Parts: sequence; C-alpha cells; structure tokens
Amino acid sequence: MASPLDIAVTGLTAQTRRVEASASNVANVRSRGAMPDAAGAVPEGKPAAYQPVGVAQSEQRLGADAAGTRATFTPITPAYLAEYEPEADYADAQGMVAAPNVDLAREAVNQIAAGRAYAANIAVTRTADEMQKSLLDSKV
Repeated sequence: MASPLDIAVTGLTAQTRRVEASASNVANVRSRGAMPDAAGAVPEGKPAAYQPVGVAQSEQRLGADAAGTRATFTPITPAYLAEYEPEADYADAQGMVAAPNVDLAREAVNQIAAGRAYAANIAVTRTADEMQKSLLDSKV
C-alpha cells in the first residue's frame, strides 16, 4: 500500500512535467520552420518547426492498489499550422511556412491548473507530515 506522501510526490512530479511542457511550448510559439513534404520530411538544409508537447497523466499502480500518477510527454497533433510568410528564406513556393500548433490560451489554463494541482499535493504533503509528527509526539 502506498503512503499518502508517496502519492503526493508523484502528483508533484506530474505537475512539474506539465509546467515544463507548457513553458517549452510558450517559449517556442514564434519559431517557424519549412513546410514538410507529403512524407513529413523537411527539405535538407531548412529548419524544422518546433514540435509542441502535451502531458498525458495516467495512474501509477503498485500491485492492485493505485499508487499515484505518472506523466509522460506526448506530441501535439497536428504539430504545425501553415502560415503565409513569403519573406522567410525557408518558405515553400507558395510562401508558406510551418508554425507550431500552440494555443497560448490553452497553455495559460494548463499552467494555472498545474499550479493549483501542485498546491493541493503540497497540502497533502504537509498534512501527512503533521500526522506523522503528531503520532511521534503522542505520549503513551
């Protein structure tokens, strides 16, 4: 059986990953690259667009019991949107470039939700610590 502290630590780690993914997406929102061909390959010598990532959370199990959460990075699809930028030296014949498919509003919501979930897991950690301290301080 997993302790509440162990479960809360997995939650803290998961929310850290969530913020890392969102921060990376926001930092690269203005990056552009060449449009990939039909096979998905970028022309040689041309920059590729940033691949935005999300985080998928799933339960982590310890035997038959739930033991927390696990967070894994997942690519956002479609990875890019076509934008008209004919002055870019990597633009295709139609003047299109690949821009990362990042929604700043969604990223703001992800960051707020991660902050709230992080705070909730900290509260669980503090409560578990207080309970353990109270148990150890009790007189028989």
